Amino acid sequence: MLRSLLLSREDATVRVIARGFKDFEVELESCPDPEEFVRLLHRARFDAIVIDDEVENAHTIVGQLSTIPSCSKAVRIVLAEPKIAMHSLFKTGTQVMLYKPLSTERVRQGLRAVRNLMARERRRGPQRISAMVPARISPRHSRIAAIQVLLADLSDTGAAIRYEKGDLPVTGTINLEFALPGTPDRIHCLAELVWQDYQGSGGLRFSDMPNFARQQLSEWLKENQSLSRHAHAGS
Repeated sequence: MLRSLLLSREDATVRVIARGFKDFEVELESCPDPEEFVRLLHRARFDAIVIDDEVENAHTIVGQLSTIPSCSKAVRIVLAEPKIAMHSLFKTGTQVMLYKPLSTERVRQGLRAVRNLMARERRRGPQRISAMVPARISPRHSRIAAIQVLLADLSDTGAAIRYEKGDLPVTGTINLEFALPGTPDRIHCLAELVWQDYQGSGGLRFSDMPNFARQQLSEWLKENQSLSRHAHAGS
């Protein structure tokens, strides 16, 4: 079984991360003390290392990970407030940022990315359909120009995205606009950024989608799941 180590002093944070990792069959060990946390990293090898940014000197600890041999292949994750400067954290070696406030569903979506980085198959569950769908995102209450992204895969609850330039809006609700392949109508809905990594990928959770759009998405997913199954059966 894959192993992970979490540095956090918040019981609620430990519980929600533990539940999320359990869904992906990843064992979680938690530690509230930074010094003991570093000692554990020197003594054992972990597949994922999670650090809560509320812990004192969290940035320093993240920066130390690259100097610890047993951490060289571990996925490095920071639980961060959206106000935290993304670029400064990624410069310390962070690979994935899970944004607060944490919830079981937000953590599950973020950990899908972590599971992929650990080069293991995804957990069984609602199938996500691979696609490269052009989309536009922008902060809900802002005149900032929309950012062009690609929806790399889709499910009924959210999507993974790819983007090339421009900072993603990490606070508040995001306007999302896209058209499903083969459908005439554009979908306009609200979403929130759940996670982001240093390679131009992120994850959105649909927070408010009109009923007609949700029905259109559901039918598209079912149709493409069926096509995918037939393609695999014929190969």
